[in-house]
Amino acid sequence: MEKVLKYFETISDPRSPRNQRHPFMTLLGTSLLASLAGIDSFSGFSDFTEAHNEMLKNYFAFPHGVPSHDTYQRFWDAINPSEFYHSFEEFTQFLTVLTGNLINIDGKTIRHSGKDKALHIVSAWCQANQLVLAQEKVDEKSNEITAIPKLLKWLDLQNRTVTIDAMGAQRAICIQIVEQKGDYVISLKGNQGTLHQDISTYFTDLHSLKNCTSFEENDKGHGRIEQRIAYACENITGLQKKHSWPGLKSIGCVLSTVKKAGKVMQEQRFYISSLAADAEKLGQAARLHWAIENQLHWRLDVVFNEDNACIRNDNAAENIGILRKWALNVLQKAKQKPEQSIKSLMRKNAMSAKHLFASVNRIFHA
Repeated sequence: MEKVLKYFETISDPRSPRNQRHPFMTLLGTSLLASLAGIDSFSGFSDFTEAHNEMLKNYFAFPHGVPSHDTYQRFWDAINPSEFYHSFEEFTQFLTVLTGNLINIDGKTIRHSGKDKALHIVSAWCQANQLVLAQEKVDEKSNEITAIPKLLKWLDLQNRTVTIDAMGAQRAICIQIVEQKGDYVISLKGNQGTLHQDISTYFTDLHSLKNCTSFEENDKGHGRIEQRIAYACENITGLQKKHSWPGLKSIGCVLSTVKKAGKVMQEQRFYISSLAADAEKLGQAARLHWAIENQLHWRLDVVFNEDNACIRNDNAAENIGILRKWALNVLQKAKQKPEQSIKSLMRKNAMSAKHLFASVNRIFHA
């Protein structure tokens, strides 16, 4: 456990020395461990510490017994989220040796959080490693457009491709990705009016499709059949002459046709990219972008119960949001089999402190 806690030693203790009944590392460390057991509330942190107190005494001091739920709440209310996030980042860098070159960026609102307005967090997700690489809180009076550049600064983008939804189709964001020696695949909607319109017109022209590479995928399951056809083209001299979009080398289109219960649904999505035209890579990037929704956001909601946590203090809500992602990263790294579920691992950690500490130790010997 000491190896874990050393990454959090730079966090300053915001409490007055006069009123400290519980050591800083006791409150922090037991919260970290409780999150690995699926505990999602301050009262749960206290219950977890009481239930496993004999084992926890081997690692932490309890001069005044088990901390109450109010103590945990005041503690996480007071911790500086920026300092806690820096520790999360350092720990994530230790965990992460990226095996994939795709980084997905997307935002999620934590429902029932915050004092006046629910927190909205933009995260960077590596699907290949199943790890959260970084996150950035969106300011109350702003949106993802201002948060994404801050998030990108945390990331090593060299030789990696960033996928973002239409909110990221901004010149400044594309310039930043290219300057950080990365590439981008970004979807387009009406927020880039004339560019979106021109690319849409291009891909409705059958003659233009002859200049494109194409790739088709077909999936069947859960009572549905889906066909995805990707087109990518780098014959865009006229388009670039008009729009002069930074770093743009190719444009793309993915046509999705879904057949389910006798109904047929079609969707066409358009993309801009700094990569050379490759329909197969475009199709893969477009499909894997939704991994951040289906894997990260789904796990936060369903496995970690994020939207029902109802933490109103802004500091605490942001801190516990970081804590959940720290736990997700550790649990993913601690899995002994790829098919093992995060929920199963959390249950075993909750049942057995011995299993819990074994999970923590495993990540340092992976």
